[in-house]
Amino acid sequence: MPRVGLSRGSDSYEAVRDALELIRDDVHIPADRPVLVKPNMVSDTNQLAATPVEAVRATLDFLVTLGVEKFIVGEGTAGPEGDTMGAFERFGYLPLQDSYHIEFRNLNENEWMPLEALGPSLEPVPIHIGRTYVDYYVVSVARMKTHLQAVVTLSLKNTAIASICNPERHSGAWHEPEPGKFSHDPKPINLNLARLIRAAKPAIGIVDGVVGMEGKGPVAGTPVSSGVALAGIDALAVDLVGAEVMGVNVDTVGYLWYLSQLEGLRREDVEVVGEDQNSCTTRYKMYERLPEILGWWVDDWKDYLEGEYEGRPA
Repeated sequence: MPRVGLSRGSDSYEAVRDALELIRDDVHIPADRPVLVKPNMVSDTNQLAATPVEAVRATLDFLVTLGVEKFIVGEGTAGPEGDTMGAFERFGYLPLQDSYHIEFRNLNENEWMPLEALGPSLEPVPIHIGRTYVDYYVVSVARMKTHLQAVVTLSLKNTAIASICNPERHSGAWHEPEPGKFSHDPKPINLNLARLIRAAKPAIGIVDGVVGMEGKGPVAGTPVSSGVALAGIDALAVDLVGAEVMGVNVDTVGYLWYLSQLEGLRREDVEVVGEDQNSCTTRYKMYERLPEILGWWVDDWKDYLEGEYEGRPA
């Protein structure tokens, strides 16, 4: 039974560190894999859309106690320009170098491997994902946020979309389908997320919800103080609990439902340690187009998620 550490607090450092301490005995880091700490910086200018630096500092301190000496802190910021290194500077990450052996890396510059994704009509679309996300020991550190196309974005989505070669991850607005391009519309995006996560699932999932984002997330929403943090070595389990802590029925989040079915992991199979979950729930305001977002169901969904993907077995 996977465990998820749940802590409460008003400070990102303390809350994240406490959540990690709750699952300390579960964490075993292989000596032969580089450790990549992956914050979320979907915007390189809006700090509320980014993982607080103190959540990353707490993660680094915890990993140091487990013997990790060198870190890669990497992200592939979205947008045509993708100013990842500028985001590290603007959001206060660079001083971390004074305390840790860190290489900051722009993951938009990566070694790429092929993967088959889906377009707006669920047609096959060839894309490329960064080999770093597959080969490294990836620790996802995300801010708790709503999402205008996938309901919520937590530890899994943080790595999934960022793993795609930046020019290939963008498509037009809803109702302006671009055949042959990766699609973010409700039906394809949830299937695409499940494909991406199964190809490159993080080793540790961490969610900082001390101050989250609600409404038009993941970039243009508003702050909500929910005062929680979660951590676990099964990122799907972390996100199932995280969605509930946001007041969301996990069965309404397409990619989490698909993955739960494929991995045979139900929410009731997850043990929450630490704080009482019922006392930690803050009902996040969803994006106003939620009824459209919930139109993600595909009758023959298994046909799109089972078998072999191009480049990597499912």
